[in-house]
Parts: sequence; structure tokens; C-alpha cells
Amino acid sequence: MDYQVFLKKVLDWLFSSGLHIALVIILTWIAVKIIKKLSGRLIQLVAQQKDDGEFQKRMQTLGAMVRYVLIFAVIAVAVMIVLKELGIDIGPVLAAAGIVGLAVGFGAQSLVKDIISGLFILLEDQIRVGDVVNIGDKGGLVEKVSLRTTVLRDLAGNVHYVPNGHINVVTNM
Repeated sequence: MDYQVFLKKVLDWLFSSGLHIALVIILTWIAVKIIKKLSGRLIQLVAQQKDDGEFQKRMQTLGAMVRYVLIFAVIAVAVMIVLKELGIDIGPVLAAAGIVGLAVGFGAQSLVKDIISGLFILLEDQIRVGDVVNIGDKGGLVEKVSLRTTVLRDLAGNVHYVPNGHINVVTNM
């Protein structure tokens, strides 16, 4: 008799919460696939606007960043929905995530500043690979521009890694 009651409870759960969880997982998978496909096409569309290799690289970098943020957001929401369906109270999880996010935000201020500055450097096309620039007291040929750093090589062959958040004035020669 206990076996039948247990089996009935399991089947009831499978046809209610189990189906909801499966639906969330399937929709999450579809959303991630759509995000990947649409972001790839959008990047190609925007990159084709200019016949500039550096512009295309910039768009690839920015597109990848946006893609991963969107995928992370979709998966985070899906995890919260699944936890709720499993009967786990997500209020404390969200509160803990908020506190951890605040702590990480304070700890990573310079990293965030570097990334935001790098984003604007790339979007505004201030510096390109191959330019000769002076950034503060360092000068040289720009070898690489990323979201976080700008890499310069001076005449003596020294390589300088300048965090984008520390760039106040750029002289592009």
C-alpha cells in the first residue's frame, strides 16, 4: 500500500513540477541557441558595414561580451525557476547573490573601470593596433587593444601594459 502511495506522489510530481522543470530546461536551451545565432548574425551585419579589420575585431570582441552576458542572464533566471519548482526558497539565494555581488563590485572596482574604459576606447575608435601613441608617460606602437588593457612597445623594445582605467589622456600621432 505504501508503495502505491509513493508511486502516486512521484507521478503527481513528475506531471506537475517535473514537466515545469523540463519545460524550463528546454526553453533555456532554445533561448541560448537563439542568442548565439542572432548575436552571430548581428555581429556579421554590423562588421560588414565597414571594410576595416580592426573594426571587425572590435565588433567580435563586443559581440562576444554581449552574448555571454545574455546567456548568463538566461541561465541564471532558469536556475532560479528550477530551484523554485524544487521547493527551495529563492529569496535567501537572491539576497546572498546580492551581497556577494556587492562585495565583488567593491573588490573589482578597478577591473570594472578598466573594462568600461576599454569599451569606450573600442567604441569611439580612439586607438587602433599600429598607431603610435603617448599614454601618460609611456609612448610607443600600439600592439594590442582589449577591453582591459592597451599594450604598447616603445623604441627600446620594452612592452608596456596600460590598464584602460588609468588612461586619462591619449596623444595619437
